[in-house]
Amino acid sequence: MSDILSQDEIDRLLSAAADDIGDVPAADLSPAEVEAVEKAARVFFASANSALAALLARPAQVTEGLGQVVSLSDLAADKGLLVRFPFRSGFSGEMAFLLRHREASMLADLILGGEGEVKEELEEADLDALKEALTQVAGSGAPPLSATMGREVGFDPPQIQAVDEGALTDVLSWGDQAFLAVGTIKVEGILETPLRVLLPVQVAQEMAKILREEEEEGPSAGVVSAPTGPPTGAPSMPGGEQPVPPDMRNIDLILDLEVEATVRLGEAEMPLKEIQRLRPGSIIDLDKDTEAPVELVVNNQVLAKGELVVVSSDHFALRITEIESPTERIRKLGP
Repeated sequence: MSDILSQDEIDRLLSAAADDIGDVPAADLSPAEVEAVEKAARVFFASANSALAALLARPAQVTEGLGQVVSLSDLAADKGLLVRFPFRSGFSGEMAFLLRHREASMLADLILGGEGEVKEELEEADLDALKEALTQVAGSGAPPLSATMGREVGFDPPQIQAVDEGALTDVLSWGDQAFLAVGTIKVEGILETPLRVLLPVQVAQEMAKILREEEEEGPSAGVVSAPTGPPTGAPSMPGGEQPVPPDMRNIDLILDLEVEATVRLGEAEMPLKEIQRLRPGSIIDLDKDTEAPVELVVNNQVLAKGELVVVSSDHFALRITEIESPTERIRKLGP
């Protein structure tokens, strides 16, 4: 199809953000800080694959890309769409997705069951589809990003708005510079296009500081690591560090095991005689109201809560709004 970008076009687009990098003051974000935030962006992009594939109901993936400090005035060369996610926790400020009009319309058409057609104008259904898709991507990226940062990272519902050519600095009050991470959305045979994620420089600096401190100090108390040596069983470690609990050691050995996860809408107690009377069309009154979150249950343990979302005409998914820490999840699933 003529709408598919060639690899050369993708490469040119990915490198275009670096054209003005020499004009960015070194004090804003150092090369080491850029590298640190780029690593966090890779974690975020990697988590988007399953969410995107479920939405499109076809094989799709988001590949890792580069990170740069860019000039916002040079970034929005085309008409596009900006989807802004305020941080609910973890950081102050917001994260934003930037899509060109062409790629936004193709993605919306795919989500709505089409074949990726380009539309002159985006309708309300297209905007709702894109908003839901990027909410799913952000929601799937929050837990691994939280684990990487060592703190809970969450997002509030997004705001979506059209951006005219060259008007990005008028819409975002971040100053002229931002951190840009670029991944690539690939839908085989249909679409291959950049996915741009923008962060204010101040947020990127804070992320970089956290990640660099963790590298210098070693794993934080909230991060589980698998020791390479044999377990010592000693009550303390040199330097006053706390040992990894015995039930947390060598956790990598079981991470590939498959477990059954159940989404529980609610419960009801019924006499056996009522169960015997059930017929097609019978209604069972559950113990939760419509506003209460549903539960993700694994091994009879509630690990997360969230809300049901429609990802296609015949498919539901769970958007997680609350989740136990990685350490607590392992403890609950252990013996």
